[in-house]
Amino acid sequence: MSQKPTTINSNTKLAAIIGNPVAQSLSPTIHNAVFRALDIDWLYLAFLVESNQLQRALEALPALGIVGLSVTMPHKNEVARIVSEIGEVDEIVRKTKSANTVMLRADKSLFATNTDGQGCCNAIEMTANVKIAGSQVVVIGAGGTASAVVYSLLKNGAKEVVVFNRTVDRARVLTQMIGGSCRVIELKELPDEVRQAQIIVNTTPVGFDPSGVASVESNSMPIDARLINSKHLVVDAVYRPLTTPLLAAAQKVGAKTVDGLEMLVHQAALQQQVWLGRSGETKLMRDAALKSF
Repeated sequence: MSQKPTTINSNTKLAAIIGNPVAQSLSPTIHNAVFRALDIDWLYLAFLVESNQLQRALEALPALGIVGLSVTMPHKNEVARIVSEIGEVDEIVRKTKSANTVMLRADKSLFATNTDGQGCCNAIEMTANVKIAGSQVVVIGAGGTASAVVYSLLKNGAKEVVVFNRTVDRARVLTQMIGGSCRVIELKELPDEVRQAQIIVNTTPVGFDPSGVASVESNSMPIDARLINSKHLVVDAVYRPLTTPLLAAAQKVGAKTVDGLEMLVHQAALQQQVWLGRSGETKLMRDAALKSF
């Protein structure tokens, strides 16, 4: 599909990502590729926002005319709290206390949701062709992304989701928020739980390298690679490097894998559905992102 050059004028609608840091984000690349492909007069930017300026930034959206907002670390929990007070949030935000998507409605009110979890689920089912319904899943991590992933896995019919985190208390808070068939496991339980699982999802930044070069150090993996076997599907939210040490270890033993870029483009497509009522092709977004690596 041919893409027209972006022309910015007074009618151009703005969307943006806020975070700290934010310079490394691929979101402007993938969203702008879709806006051009769909011939939509939108422009997507990136703004570094300090935590102490977050409230002011959200309150300024109507005045600035920023109609779509993506939220990345470390602001997902605080954005959920603020929008719940000054606007409206949906069930996933109420349950997880985490928001990655904000929309400015026609009446200038704010609405927040979270597409991280369903984006992960869509990547699992559409990319790896693995059914979530009835699966036993291990989720590594207990942050904002983890809470959205656990919530969505259960909504998509996972039999049970177990959560492993270095700080056990954080994992307990997460499972108490979500409820349902999820529980916390400790390090000594991890080997047995991984053996019983069909799907393993890493939501931590372990393995991330901004240079895009995979490390082979043992501390660059969130779990012992020897626990992974060919029957597993392994998902890693990290997309720099594209093949993380965890995914490389999984591929070595014949396991299926889904990389962080697939998660990113699938959650972005859901964001576009919220903002525009339609979404771009995930392949188009992935190709645009790969060109910028």
